[in-house]
Amino acid sequence: MDPILVYVSAAALSGIMLIGAVEKLLHYADFEAAAAGHALLPQALLRPFATAFVSAELAGGAMLLVPATRTAGAGLTLALVLLATLAVIINLMRGRSGIDCGCGGFSRREGGLSWWLVARNATLLALALPALLAARMAPRALGWMDVLTFFGATLAALGLYFCMNQLIASHKRLEEA
Repeated sequence: MDPILVYVSAAALSGIMLIGAVEKLLHYADFEAAAAGHALLPQALLRPFATAFVSAELAGGAMLLVPATRTAGAGLTLALVLLATLAVIINLMRGRSGIDCGCGGFSRREGGLSWWLVARNATLLALALPALLAARMAPRALGWMDVLTFFGATLAALGLYFCMNQLIASHKRLEEA
């Protein structure tokens, strides 16, 4: 696997995880309320779960940036995204789409679960695969064009992720109108 794919995967996913964790820390009570809204844990476990989830999100995001821990960071990130996606799917299957996903953006309060969130998370899972397979990276010298490709592709991946979030929020508002 080309190293640029690994670097782009790790950098973009790290940015998404770290931004998400910081947003959850800034709006911690809202994140706890969103976790409670999923009705998957007893009340006594909500605070420990929220603390562990945000801590794991911070750790995964940081680990993705360090070559020695990149594969473990990708694995941790995959586990977090799978856990969050499973919570969304369970609640959608229960018919509970009017709750906050807990993904972030608490100040904007778009709220609501949809299958589009599941699709967005599937995209995140796909984005994590190159970082997860970092050990299979084919070593090669990197040139200036690789640096441009890295920055361009990382910014494009981040931009697409945040555009998907806006489209999901807009779609939800259009459904309500």
